[in-house]
Amino acid sequence: MTNDNDRALMAEALTEAQKGVDSGGMPFGSVLVIDGEIVSRGHNRQIQDNDFLAHAEMVCLGDFLKSKTRQLRGATLVATEAPCPMCAGAAIVAGVERIIVGEVAHYRGAYEWLTTQNVELVLLDDQACVDLVSDFKRDHMDRWNRFSAG
Repeated sequence: MTNDNDRALMAEALTEAQKGVDSGGMPFGSVLVIDGEIVSRGHNRQIQDNDFLAHAEMVCLGDFLKSKTRQLRGATLVATEAPCPMCAGAAIVAGVERIIVGEVAHYRGAYEWLTTQNVELVLLDDQACVDLVSDFKRDHMDRWNRFSAG
């Protein structure tokens, strides 16, 4: 179920996605929210770090979990595009209980699998998320073909 704050959180994830594009990377962003507060941010860093595993969600979760020893009970992960199987699995293992997805038009990732997990899944169908990826694919097809899962 969507709440009024979901779109504001997605705007924060979109800011991260734009940072990825602006730094020569891919157009994906993520934020982690606990008790209504953003506690971690991440954007895709595959190209910048020469690391195929540096997806936005992995960066976001990893940065937070490096300094914590608890699972993320009650946490919300916000992702501009549907998480891939790796990122979805990491979120579930870490204990994320709610995942907000910006769009699935370009890549459905592990969206269907997440519907079978004990997680609240919210799809916003956010046009700004769709537009960011569409524009990126048009302008940077070489990067898209090399580093996109979709």
